[in-house]
Amino acid sequence: MGNSDDRTVLPCLYKEWMSLQEQELSDLLQHSLNLNKSVQNATDDEEMASLLDNIAHNFKDYAVRRRHLARKDVCGFLSQSWRTTFENSISWMGGCRPSSFFRLFYALCGSEIDSRLSQFFQDGSSSEFPVLSAIQLSSTDNLQRRTIADEEKLSTKLASLQQEIADMPLALIARKSSPEYKLNEEAREAISKIEEATVCMFEEADELRLKTYEELVKILTPAQTLDYIIAVKKLILCVRAWGIEKDRERARE
Repeated sequence: MGNSDDRTVLPCLYKEWMSLQEQELSDLLQHSLNLNKSVQNATDDEEMASLLDNIAHNFKDYAVRRRHLARKDVCGFLSQSWRTTFENSISWMGGCRPSSFFRLFYALCGSEIDSRLSQFFQDGSSSEFPVLSAIQLSSTDNLQRRTIADEEKLSTKLASLQQEIADMPLALIARKSSPEYKLNEEAREAISKIEEATVCMFEEADELRLKTYEELVKILTPAQTLDYIIAVKKLILCVRAWGIEKDRERARE
């Protein structure tokens, strides 16, 4: 399905995406710093909305480009040799699990509450906890339940596909293959069908990631979204950096 040009484009796309994460994180942190230095006004709100809209647009564009390349070489896309072994070890269908969006958010909420409690007992601060409202909490919980259900359906479909690889017709093709185990036309056709099914699942997974992100940020206020996306991008960049360091350590052993 793929060719040498595709194998060159794929790592370039990922490198470009990671560079974009660094730039967007820098922009987000600068905007957050500016907000803390001054009283928020309409201009700040407009700038924040523009910044968040641009980030959402970039995410959609990345998903579209990934989908296009995955159709050409889905096996290479799922293994992603251009990523670190640590990144691949925590990957789900070529990316992160959509349900991890919620685990990160709830972890951030708990961390913020612990921080505010500590501040309260130390200096008597009466700042409000940055927690979700009752409506937000209910909406987030419902979205999380739907996302996990969709995630489990895709995981089940992938498991079924992997089990079928050892079943007909590949089993019979392998059984009557020559000692050289060459890839004949019959095997090519069977593998092509498996790749087509894998592409469909990958596209569904990417759609679920995008849909979950879009619906989650609709529940949050712009300020909550800003803090959340900052945390997301820090996590993405940290995982990448940690993976690079671990691979270097492994290479020196």
